[in-house]
Amino acid sequence: MSVPERAPDELTALREEAAELRRRLALLEVERDEFAQLNAELFVLQQVFSTMNSTLEIDDILATVLRGINEALHFGRVVLFEVREGVASRRLETAAGGEVLTSPDPEAMRRSATFGAMVAGMQDFSFGHADDGESPLADADGSYCMLPLISRNTVRGILYVDRPPEPEISEMQLRMLLDFAAQGAIAMENARLYSETKRLLEETQRLAWTDPLTGLANRRALAELMERELHNAERYGAPLAFLILDLDDLKRINDGRGHHAGDEALRAFAANLLAGARRGDVVARYAGDEFVMVMAQTDRIAAEAVLRRLYAAMERNGLRCSAGVALFPRHGADAASLFAAADRALYEAKQAGKNRFRFAPEPA
Repeated sequence: MSVPERAPDELTALREEAAELRRRLALLEVERDEFAQLNAELFVLQQVFSTMNSTLEIDDILATVLRGINEALHFGRVVLFEVREGVASRRLETAAGGEVLTSPDPEAMRRSATFGAMVAGMQDFSFGHADDGESPLADADGSYCMLPLISRNTVRGILYVDRPPEPEISEMQLRMLLDFAAQGAIAMENARLYSETKRLLEETQRLAWTDPLTGLANRRALAELMERELHNAERYGAPLAFLILDLDDLKRINDGRGHHAGDEALRAFAANLLAGARRGDVVARYAGDEFVMVMAQTDRIAAEAVLRRLYAAMERNGLRCSAGVALFPRHGADAASLFAAADRALYEAKQAGKNRFRFAPEPA
């Protein structure tokens, strides 16, 4: 049975139909490749989001952003410039194998007009080529792109890429770079807010625990520190000396020379106490002209040696004070009993003529 021959017009139509099918197939393959690339990029962005939600360490987050760009977009080099108060410096960059490293030389950059405009927030992004003289890197390679990381209308950094997988940087790559830059900006802003919040909390705690006049620990801090020192002394069976020191004649200074002079005398007294204390000793202002020293691992002989040095320094600086000393566990096993014993000894020192120290009497 013979196959009927097709007419020339029919053959032409079939060829055209086959060509159209091949064209559509090619378009579908391009779309498939684009979706695969987009899926890979979205997966990397998801990793960035996950890192941002799991840590507040800025370098960990930014390193994830840089690795993500390297893995998803295949740029040979990614550099992050940090911008603080309008001044840029290199912070992180990818090495040849994609590893993210701290920039060895933060100042290694060219301050081109384009880069300067971006740091100033006057440019959204910039394409270029290594030989145009506008790249911030002297060793720029191939096409490059840089984008600002903007948060709260402030440029926090500049993201720079070069050595792309193709000669030119595509629109899709730019779109993804913008996404990465947005995440980097959020990370840097979150880190800035976290750092500022942490600083304010630490400052608030410091103020809550510090006497504003002398800069010493205050009564509240003393209670916490005393509890710690007593716990350690009891645990290790070590001696501890508890001293109450009172600046002599503060009322006479205030009445005769004014409260400003009295404040200066208190500051000088506090400075002498700090200078005379040993490393690890607690020095605090308890109230008014009363100060406390807590000396761990200190028996009567060691406490007396410290006091004699302290009184010699006070005399050289024209200061006079009275002190009462109680020893743990001999005169008390807790803060209240030690304070009461030292306070009685202080009263005896005052009664004996001031400018001297007394130890609490031996328990009966």
